[in-house]
Amino acid sequence: MNPTINKERMNVIDLIRGFALIGLPFVNVLALWRTNVNLSGTQQDILVQRFLYLFVEGRFYAIFSFLLGLGFWIFLSRAKEKSDHSSALFIRRMLVLFVVGVLHHLIYPEETLLIYAIMGLPVFFLDKAPKQINLMVGIAGIIIASFIGNKFLAIFPFILLGLAFGQYRVFEYCIKNRKTWTMVAVISFVATSILAVFLWQQAPDNGSVKRMEGYELSEAQIDSNVAFYEFTELSLAFAPVFSVCYVSFLVLLEPLFGRMLSPLNAFGRMAFTNYIGQTIILIIIAMFIPVNKVIPYTTATITCLLVVILQVIASSYWLKYFKYGPLEWLWRCGTYGRWLSIRS
Repeated sequence: MNPTINKERMNVIDLIRGFALIGLPFVNVLALWRTNVNLSGTQQDILVQRFLYLFVEGRFYAIFSFLLGLGFWIFLSRAKEKSDHSSALFIRRMLVLFVVGVLHHLIYPEETLLIYAIMGLPVFFLDKAPKQINLMVGIAGIIIASFIGNKFLAIFPFILLGLAFGQYRVFEYCIKNRKTWTMVAVISFVATSILAVFLWQQAPDNGSVKRMEGYELSEAQIDSNVAFYEFTELSLAFAPVFSVCYVSFLVLLEPLFGRMLSPLNAFGRMAFTNYIGQTIILIIIAMFIPVNKVIPYTTATITCLLVVILQVIASSYWLKYFKYGPLEWLWRCGTYGRWLSIRS
């Protein structure tokens, strides 16, 4: 059996995956540099912090989880068409992801690959369930997790929703259903705009300051931290609305600006490599930051932006000569149990 190659990929999915990957380092850096990232006291830094928790936190995470479920469905559907051993292939695929997740967990304890590998296994059985059930359970799970305000509880519902979208073949008929996507984009944009204005006003003027050794927070700062926590909880509850808005606009833009967006497409095709790469790069940078050095949110954000730009350029260059990213290639080799050609 020959694994699927690039010509069989749906570009819009790679584009959305690349977009989702852009947002991850801006959130992950807060965990990887947690002892250093803090407000510098400037108004600019407060606004950057508020922007991250309003437009990034929980939004890209949801899209990435959704695409994982969709990717599982794509793999299973193609494996069933070409092999009688689709179950063995899927299990091997999850085992490789689990191993990488364990290794990644050693350097980044809050990483999600390990969780994805564990939660991905039930997909094999749920793939046989009626698509209506998967869709309803996925949506219900997302609503409940959003109401509770726990993004980790939303991982599996988003994976399940991605599986259901695959079963409904939503992304295979994007052009045919362009009117529907346009309606979804308009409604979600209006809702996102209203929510953004509302939530922005809910954020405290002074932001949230972390406790640091040798520095006591004032009563006003403690009150501001409590208010900011309430703001982030409320913001996370509405995260799926923002995610729908982002995805729907990307679906509409891809047919029109596909060539211009090709670097982002390449970035998404190498999502596995780039996700691990982001962690490694940020950890290496952290090694050169003094223990008590305060890194403003603005500086951390600019650093992440530069990392993303570097990876987008590197991904575009790499895929001119190779079919897959390095980790994508190893994942495929482990899945199919043989060494595959990586050269284009």
